[in-house]
Amino acid sequence: MRKLISILMILFLIFSCKMANLTDVEKHYLITDNGNKKFYLIDFIKENQERGKLGEIPMVVVDGKPVTYHYKELNEKIGISKNDIKRIEIMESEKSIPLFGNAGKFGVVQVYTY
Repeated sequence: MRKLISILMILFLIFSCKMANLTDVEKHYLITDNGNKKFYLIDFIKENQERGKLGEIPMVVVDGKPVTYHYKELNEKIGISKNDIKRIEIMESEKSIPLFGNAGKFGVVQVYTY
């Protein structure tokens, strides 16, 4: 029983640390899953920011509908789970600005669901 409690405490601390390290912007890219799966989109965006394909606050479009971008007030998670995601595509700012105007200046993450 003590081992189980210890393991649960360690998992809680690890999970808490990752949540504490998220910026306010990154929190808007959380998806509805639990555990590490809810960071799937955040990790994807960070990886592409490091590669220089996305700016600091990319727009997210799910099935053609913009759900998050830099000047939109956000109060909820993106309403999809990792299992809903069919594919993700990156549209860099050179292509996204003509389509989305100023909202696409940091690039666009296009998410397609089943």
